[in-house]
Amino acid sequence: MSRGMLEFHRVSKTYRDVRALRDVSLEVAPGTVVGMVGHNGAGKSTLMRMAVGLVRPDTGRVHLAGVPVERLGRLGGLVAASLDAATLPAQWSAHTAVTVAAGLSGLPVARAREVLELFGLTAAAHKRVGAFSMGMRQRLAIALALIGRPKVLILDEPTNALDPDIAHELRTWIAAHAEAGNAVLISSHNLPEIEQVADRIVVLHQGVVVRDEPTRALLAGGTVLIRVDRPDVLVEQLWHRGSKAEHLADGTLRVTAATTDEVGELAAAGGLVVRELVGERQRLTDAYRRLTADGNSR
Repeated sequence: MSRGMLEFHRVSKTYRDVRALRDVSLEVAPGTVVGMVGHNGAGKSTLMRMAVGLVRPDTGRVHLAGVPVERLGRLGGLVAASLDAATLPAQWSAHTAVTVAAGLSGLPVARAREVLELFGLTAAAHKRVGAFSMGMRQRLAIALALIGRPKVLILDEPTNALDPDIAHELRTWIAAHAEAGNAVLISSHNLPEIEQVADRIVVLHQGVVVRDEPTRALLAGGTVLIRVDRPDVLVEQLWHRGSKAEHLADGTLRVTAATTDEVGELAAAGGLVVRELVGERQRLTDAYRRLTADGNSR
């Protein structure tokens, strides 16, 4: 039985002669944050639009809480997506925007005031949206998405134009929303942010899911940094066991395809003096480049 609050079942989509998605399946379970990464044109926006019923797949199905999206009359309270606040009437104030959103969701005005305070917009509540900075528009867009406490929250480039402090707070808000039992799907080109906030990462490339696994597992295959008295001897020993070593400028060796225990034991067996030995975790940027390199679209 599936556990997903948001589920894509083998969805495909073609726009004229361009294949946007090819047989994509993924799910976002309650209590989790899934980060979706990929180049422009990888299919991320198409998937997010399918989740809110704006795009229908040519084949496959999209379910929200076990129900096909097209059968749901209203999505309010179930799913919400952050939209660019620049699409709001420029003469509206932030207060007007959240009050209208609260009213459409059947929520009291107090909830509108609450999200303004939560996202640091109280002082600018009566300022025209058209005069907002890019960062303030982004905060307002996220406030509008969260106003109804949706079971499924979809965020597209949520940290775009946010200063580091607000970006840090956003990660806290996202984590808290997921911990309350909700599902969160984030699409972003900001890979370090995704690495910090996502429980699971989905890598899309040319409309295909090339990797979908927990963040910790995806980044587990790191490297080992070691400094020894006779590095050339260790390099030869590593080569014989199938591991590669790169000489860094400060005399340190960066070793791949081996653990810290294996490298340390090999150095000890060779009678080498180890001056430094640390594990270096793989970064999402490195894994992403490897997974989306030419020839890795399957």
